[in-house]
Amino acid sequence: MRKHYTPIVILLEMLTALLLVNCSVSSQPIPDTGNRMQRTLTVDTARIINVDGDVSLSEVQNRLYWNTHSTGLTNTANWTVTFNNETEIFLKTGPNEAGHVATGAWWTASFKSNEKLPLYTSKPLQVTASFRANVLTADCESGLEWLRIALACAIQRPNGSVVYTEMDFWDSPTVLACQSGNTRFGSNIVYKGGDVVEYKMGQANLAEWTNYSVDLTEHINSAWSLKPGDALESVYVVAEVIGATAVTVKVDDLWIACLD
Repeated sequence: MRKHYTPIVILLEMLTALLLVNCSVSSQPIPDTGNRMQRTLTVDTARIINVDGDVSLSEVQNRLYWNTHSTGLTNTANWTVTFNNETEIFLKTGPNEAGHVATGAWWTASFKSNEKLPLYTSKPLQVTASFRANVLTADCESGLEWLRIALACAIQRPNGSVVYTEMDFWDSPTVLACQSGNTRFGSNIVYKGGDVVEYKMGQANLAEWTNYSVDLTEHINSAWSLKPGDALESVYVVAEVIGATAVTVKVDDLWIACLD
């Protein structure tokens, strides 16, 4: 192992980040749905639900627990996900490409329970995610390409459908100008349509590590109005592109916490 953290230290760091609210989505807060929990956060009430968030295991184990996949890309796209003390996503595409590369925690491998996490019983369950990211490169060949980097989560609904809530921390100008969003008017929805709602979570400076702490319950509830039977399937980092782009992003310390 290359890193040595104790569970108590990890929990204390996460709870401190939550209390400081060091990462708001935008200057326009997402709507208060009346389900926000006002609870005293203690180490006893928080539990981390995923393993290997710090990428500290063997290459084989890291690759298993971080569950990498790509969608939509052709064989001409060049992409890799490597694990060397941090997780690094590299993606380079040509002008006719459209797709994404994602890696993170899925219930099938990374969740300690090996089960989807119920998000609503008598009220929404408070779930948070903390991580740090470093966008090393984010290049668009003509300046008009679609390129976004986000923390995303998948939620299975009671009818079996899956919806996605995504929090972007780097977007190209084309993404921010999307007609399905309202960031150009000073709000925080990047895109809303079909089974996806994307929020803006700041714009990371290139080649700098940034720490994030995100209230997943708040964002999911705002996007989809949580109901009994909703369950969290995954939390992951995704680089999504349309056109000729090159992106490299490092991610580390991805921890999902549940407040019981």
